Amino acid sequence: MTKLLTGNVAIVGGSLAGLATGIGLARRGIPVHVFEQNTGEERGGTALGVDRGLITETTGVDARTDGITPALPVVDEGYREVSTWLGIYRWLRAVADATEGLCLHESARVDLISSDNHLAQLSGPNVDTAADVLIGADGYRSMVRRAVSPTRPFAPYGGFLIWRALVEESWLSKQTVAKSSLGGGRSPHPEAARLVVYRVPGPNGETTRGKHNITLAWYDASRTQWLRDRGYLVGDEVMGSILPAAVDDELRSELLAIVAKRWQGAAREIITAAIEHKAIFGTPLAEYLPETLTSGRLGLVGDAAHVASPMVGAGFASGLEDGTAFIAAVSRSGGTVARAGLQALRRYNGLRLAPNRSRVLESLAETRTLLRSVQTR
Repeated sequence: MTKLLTGNVAIVGGSLAGLATGIGLARRGIPVHVFEQNTGEERGGTALGVDRGLITETTGVDARTDGITPALPVVDEGYREVSTWLGIYRWLRAVADATEGLCLHESARVDLISSDNHLAQLSGPNVDTAADVLIGADGYRSMVRRAVSPTRPFAPYGGFLIWRALVEESWLSKQTVAKSSLGGGRSPHPEAARLVVYRVPGPNGETTRGKHNITLAWYDASRTQWLRDRGYLVGDEVMGSILPAAVDDELRSELLAIVAKRWQGAAREIITAAIEHKAIFGTPLAEYLPETLTSGRLGLVGDAAHVASPMVGAGFASGLEDGTAFIAAVSRSGGTVARAGLQALRRYNGLRLAPNRSRVLESLAETRTLLRSVQTR
């Protein structure tokens, strides 16, 4: 029998945007149930730019000072602050665990979503419930998006495989650790189109030199057929990432040969260390230009709503801005979530659709430019 969460918001996806939005709603008096298919820290990731003021605004908890949990660890690059997915997740999870009115359901995969004028329904192997409003925060392969935009359910492939890793400074020479600039930039070679390298907090949030992690993002435009042959790309739909365990000895040798040919100095040492320590993994680039963020009692935030290349940055910030806008829309609508849900979602769509489309259009233009630069050699 369906359990009715009267007056509640259900969030599908307990990663960063989902947790932050759930915390913000619960701390403003709206009960929230978050459904996450994974358990604990099973997910992974590398580095993200962060705006601690925006995190504070969304969650209602100051990320800049010790309080419910120690302050969020960041490295200041001079023009922005950066952290890691895991560091941000641990901070949000600690806040979520201390937030009354927020219930996190793990190992709770959602397979079916529907909505009418009265309720949103969600079900899966361990889920069978309903809510007054359902928010999809379930990433670039969002299940909720399939219900919101059934004619455009997935984020199409953008032409690049991005090799990623976090490299511990302890793996590197003292000379490289001492460098202020670690290399990177663009090249005319498809297999090494672009490289981004910078420092982030260490494995346990360390922010002192010698204990940092170094993140890398290597844009490889030569892998489209390779991805198709291995089932990571079906048509234009990205089916998943290349996990570290899938990078076998043959592929490691191939990648090491490319690194030796295309990079020098600190960049070469950092990428080589990532490969040799079996830390490297691959994420096919996906991009999604939304036509709407809502349908009935369903809404989308973060990568479920819009997907852009890391080249344009601010992905995490956009997800937080979505969450903040939805919280504001609910608050301004007044009354209960049950009565105000449709109005709040319409208000939210009006606030966030245009800026999200603008960011993705910028991403699509940047991607085309980079692809042209390596295809016209």
